[in-house]
Amino acid sequence: MQTRYQYGTLTLRKRKAGTNVWQWRYMEGGRRKSVLIGTTERLPNKAAAMRAVESRRLKLNADNPQTPFRTVTVGALIDRYLAEELERVRHDTQVSYKAFLNKWIRPKWGSVGLAEVKTIPVEAWLTGIPRSPQTRGHIRNMLHVLFQCAMRWELTDRNPISLVRQSTARKGIPRVLTPKEFKALLKELAEPYKAMVLVAGCLGLRASELMGLQWGDIDWDNLTVLIRRSASGSHIYETKTEQSSKPVPLDPSLAEVLLRHKENSKYKSPTDFVFAGDSGRPRWRGILFADHIRPAAERARIGKIGWHTFRHSFSTLLHSMGTDLAVQKELLRHADIKTTMNIYTQAMAPAKRKAIRKLTQKLLEA
Repeated sequence: MQTRYQYGTLTLRKRKAGTNVWQWRYMEGGRRKSVLIGTTERLPNKAAAMRAVESRRLKLNADNPQTPFRTVTVGALIDRYLAEELERVRHDTQVSYKAFLNKWIRPKWGSVGLAEVKTIPVEAWLTGIPRSPQTRGHIRNMLHVLFQCAMRWELTDRNPISLVRQSTARKGIPRVLTPKEFKALLKELAEPYKAMVLVAGCLGLRASELMGLQWGDIDWDNLTVLIRRSASGSHIYETKTEQSSKPVPLDPSLAEVLLRHKENSKYKSPTDFVFAGDSGRPRWRGILFADHIRPAAERARIGKIGWHTFRHSFSTLLHSMGTDLAVQKELLRHADIKTTMNIYTQAMAPAKRKAIRKLTQKLLEA
C-alpha cells in the first residue's frame, strides 16, 4: 500500500512536428510511468490539463489512506464515472447521461469539491434550470448517482443529493389520439409505416420494441407476440425487465396485416426484423418518425405527436373501454404496478385477449 499521496508530474512535451502535448509522469509498482493526457488544442493551458489528470490521480491513489483527506472535485468524479461506470448502461442511456453531465452538472459543479456540495444550494440550482420537471428530476438523479459512486470509491461518506427535493410531475397531460384521429393518420401513411403504426397502436409497444421485433417473435398458431428485445439505432438490447418480455395477444385482424406485410417484405426469416430497413437492420426510429409519420400527422391535422403517443393512446383507450385495471397493467407490461393503477393482481389470459380484441376492432373498424 502506498504511504505517500501521489500527485505525479505534469509537463508540456514539445513536438518538432504536430501539436504539443501534455504528459503526466507518476510511479506505480516502483516503476516510473508516463501517459499522454491530450494536445494543447484540446487542453490549451496547464489548468485544463490538471483537471484532465485529476480522475487518473484518483484511480492511482485509490488504495492510499490519505486520499479522503485530499480535495476531490465533482469534475474529477464525473471523469472517473465516465471512464469506469458509463459503459454499464445502454447506449441510448449513455447519450442522455453524458448530456446531463456535460451540459448541466459539470459547468455548475465541476470545480467544486465534494465536501462543498450542499443540499439546499443544489435544490435551488435545480429549480432555476429552464427545463421540464421531468428533465430536472433526471439531472438530480444523475448527480445522486455520482455521489453514490463517490461513496463506493470512499471519496466521501455522505450523499448530499439524497435530501434534495425535486418533483418530476408533468406540466401537462400526455397527448393521446382518439380512434377517429388514429384512423385519419392511417389514411395518410404508406406501407410499411401504416403497418408500424397499427402494431404500435394495437399492441402498445414502445418504439424501441417495435424496431427490435423479429418474425420469430410471432407465434402464428397461438396468436401471440413475444417482446424479446429492443433496438436503438445500431444497438440491440434485451428487454429492460422480465415483465416487459411477457407475451402479448395478437388479434386475428392485426395478424392479417402483418402477414400481408411479410409477403411484401424482402426479409422474412425468423431472425429478420419485421420492419427492417434496406440493409436488413432495424430502422432509426427518430429519422423514420420525422420523415414519414410526423408529416402524415400534419396532413391529417391531428397536431403534434411522438412515438410514445401511441402507447399513451393504447393505455387511455383500454381504460375508456372499462378494461380491468390488472389487465391494463399486464398489457402495458409494466414492471411496477404503480406505473399503471396501484393493482398487484395477475390478469387472466382470456381477459387480456378480450381487451386486445375490443381495442383492435375499434382502431380497425371502418
